[in-house]
Amino acid sequence: MSFCDRLRLDGRAALVTGAATGIGQATAETLAGQGASPLWLVDLDEGGLGEVTDALKAGGTDVRAYVADASNYRAMSETLADGEAIELIANAAGNVSSSRFLELGLPEWQATLDSHTKSCFVTSRLLAPSMVERGRGSIVNVASVAGKRGGGFLGTSAYSAAKAAVNGLTKCVARELAPHGIRVNSVNPGMTNTRRTELLRADPDVWKRCLAAVPLARIAQPREVAATILWLLSDAASYVTGETINVDGGVSME
Repeated sequence: MSFCDRLRLDGRAALVTGAATGIGQATAETLAGQGASPLWLVDLDEGGLGEVTDALKAGGTDVRAYVADASNYRAMSETLADGEAIELIANAAGNVSSSRFLELGLPEWQATLDSHTKSCFVTSRLLAPSMVERGRGSIVNVASVAGKRGGGFLGTSAYSAAKAAVNGLTKCVARELAPHGIRVNSVNPGMTNTRRTELLRADPDVWKRCLAAVPLARIAQPREVAATILWLLSDAASYVTGETINVDGGVSME
């Protein structure tokens, strides 16, 4: 079997959270393009989710879309009640938190940790038992270089803490589930062309400094992050678990 064949996901049920925009949307499109079916999509953005769903269905993908908060255990329990066949999870849900530490309030702190970290726990905890029964599965959590570097242009304290927690959760769950044939990895995107970069683009001087901090001198497109998520989910990465891969244009190279 060729490398490209091992990237195929034909007939494998997958879940993508945060699927309405950005990296989540690009991941949903990428997995659909590689044959994942059925494809479960979750997001709170009903309009955006509907657009993504309609486009994928028009391309022949079996899509099951749900407007839900991926961090809400009860809501996700109901959403995934008949999702025992799901063996691939891409956790890309997450809010936009921008308050600096001295302005950060507890509600925003908690909401950010729930959105980015708790959501990874909820989906993985709900679906891991059925993966254990089958003896296979793959989970990829979307973290951030902000969680590794302690912030950045947009990586303020709540966001950085949440993403650092995602990477820690990834390693622990990977270690515990490895004996059951389940792989768990994460990706650390750098600046990516999503809603989070709109504030930076608004100021030309700030944007110039942002690009100057990236060795490749540009930001990522969501599909570039999605390509790494695809690889980690697929059998092409069958001996990779507990890893965090930087997709950041060289920002955090050591």
